[in-house]
Amino acid sequence: MNTHSVDPLGLLRSGVSLVELAIRRFGNGMMARYPALESPILRLWCRYMSMYGASQGRLTRLRGGHRASIAPFSVASVDPDRIEYLVEADGYPNQIRDESAFPPPKFKHAGRVVGGDWDALDTRFVETDVYRGFEARFHRNVAWNETEFYRQSVAYIERGFELWGCTSEREFQRRCEFVESLYDTIANEGYRPQSALAATSDALGDDPQAVETVTDEITVCVGRDGDLLFMDGRNRLSIAKLLALDRVPVWIMARHTDWQRTRDRLAADPSRWRALPERLRQHPDLADLRPVAGP
Repeated sequence: MNTHSVDPLGLLRSGVSLVELAIRRFGNGMMARYPALESPILRLWCRYMSMYGASQGRLTRLRGGHRASIAPFSVASVDPDRIEYLVEADGYPNQIRDESAFPPPKFKHAGRVVGGDWDALDTRFVETDVYRGFEARFHRNVAWNETEFYRQSVAYIERGFELWGCTSEREFQRRCEFVESLYDTIANEGYRPQSALAATSDALGDDPQAVETVTDEITVCVGRDGDLLFMDGRNRLSIAKLLALDRVPVWIMARHTDWQRTRDRLAADPSRWRALPERLRQHPDLADLRPVAGP
């Protein structure tokens, strides 16, 4: 008789797709018919995202035998210059690619621990069309339509891709105007986080709608050696780098298997902390494992 191992995470991801589709269709229909229900329906959807992430985090920890906790919606304060490389090959949205390391929606990857070479690309964020376009506009006063970022984005849109909600060049021009407004706001008023949550998942219990604001933060994944790799939030990260901001909030969406092993070893034996290189002692994803200093 053949025996088959059961993959609880695989069952969760495949089975929940049908439920999610039904929820979205029902919710969209009800909001269109009864606008007053929009707020409670959105809260229910955020509760669903929160429960999905929490369940995935628990199953990931159980399945992998991880000693260190896995907070699916943890937010950390990070020097934007520390986010140097990307998960994907460029800074454009996922829809322009046939395959993505972490295909949307993002909340489905909350708390995941993933092996493989997804963290091995050598593309720097500051080398992307997106960042170079922002740098040209805000540091050298180049018109948007003279940047490669603008030309390439419009080319994608004209090929039928929807980028940042834009389906025409005119809509993309309006988005560029929004980006200019965002830059001025951050430059004059400082960086305002998408969420006022503390950097722990425990805070989500009181306000499930906060999950949505967390996933709208600059999003990173942690590579095998602890590198913070850009995943989403290109506008804000570009602006933060150009304005030389000291710290920005980021959502740690997923981790490499080897990095989680590092966290597990520290959780199992805090004395290992003394052997860590200095760059890791200040790592935002190890803050919860840092030994408490004695009296």
